[in-house]
Amino acid sequence: MPKIKNYPRLNSASSINHEAEQNSLFLPDFCALKMVFAVVVIGELLAIVLTMAPLRMDKQLWNDMALVALFIQWNGLMCSSALCLLRPFFKNYSNRFVALSSYLILLLIITLLSELTFYIVEKYYLFDAISSTSHWEFLVHNLIIGGIISALALRYFYVQHQWRVKVQAESCTKLQLLQARIRPHFLFNSMNSIASLTRTRPEVAERMTEDLAELFRMLFREDHEMIAWARELTLSEYYINIEKQRLGDRLKISWEVNDIPDDAMVPALILQPLLENAIFHGIEPEINGGSIVVAGELNYNQLIITVENTNSKNIIHRQGNKMALANIEERLKAHYHGKASIVCQDKDDVYSVIVSMPYLMQDES
Repeated sequence: MPKIKNYPRLNSASSINHEAEQNSLFLPDFCALKMVFAVVVIGELLAIVLTMAPLRMDKQLWNDMALVALFIQWNGLMCSSALCLLRPFFKNYSNRFVALSSYLILLLIITLLSELTFYIVEKYYLFDAISSTSHWEFLVHNLIIGGIISALALRYFYVQHQWRVKVQAESCTKLQLLQARIRPHFLFNSMNSIASLTRTRPEVAERMTEDLAELFRMLFREDHEMIAWARELTLSEYYINIEKQRLGDRLKISWEVNDIPDDAMVPALILQPLLENAIFHGIEPEINGGSIVVAGELNYNQLIITVENTNSKNIIHRQGNKMALANIEERLKAHYHGKASIVCQDKDDVYSVIVSMPYLMQDES
């Protein structure tokens, strides 16, 4: 029986709560570089539109455009900075409160900057258009434009947030359904193995039942979509021990996975179905059995797991229905969104399945 490695266990409830906390706030992270870049670009485009709107072309146009762009960028960056600093505070409140508070804060910043701008421009006569505009007209004009843009931006962020939550919920549901397919399939195959030994080797069947009970105790305790590689490896070793009780010396397996960090997060039960396929299609049909090699490496932040088994000469038995491989492929798509792959190779006397996925740690999965 393989010894279970000691390392910090994942807590399903805390993981879900942490994920919910991250997704509860509809405002994006304005401290991120891409958001700052977006604010600058949108501000420049808005300055061009506002300056070109009166349909006049003169030398003063370019000076006006520069001053309008400076004013808008000043407002945009100050508003973004305020929302960036207030983001940790907003996480404790509802989206309705956050939306209303953000909107009032943005209007307050626009008001203060408009007052400061009017004072500077009036004092130094920097902008001819303002010199003929009253103080209140300038303030109301800026508040109307700023209020409309702020309302549209907040609404856009909220709709985007709702869309992301919906997509993530659908993805989680799909993963749970795919995961639900794996567990019963695994249980039924293991029970069939035990049943086949009940009459001929009852002591082995009893030992397998105990191993299976211990394995499923771990499986249902670790009710996660992602688990640490050390835990996945232990589960797979339990499964191999159960099959060894049934197949004896016909099953030979080699583990070459020391290069994979124990804390690497992988989809739960990603390795066991591959081992099950290797045994069913490559080892079991042969009187003399065969061998399986499980290899793993970390290559440029990609986990590469390879399961190789000797090919059976029974062509009909080897074909199968590809359900396990299709299930794993779907789970990889749902977890990694196109950044993972599974490739099958059938060369001479060896059948290989190569799974490649990003290296993620616990706080990244």
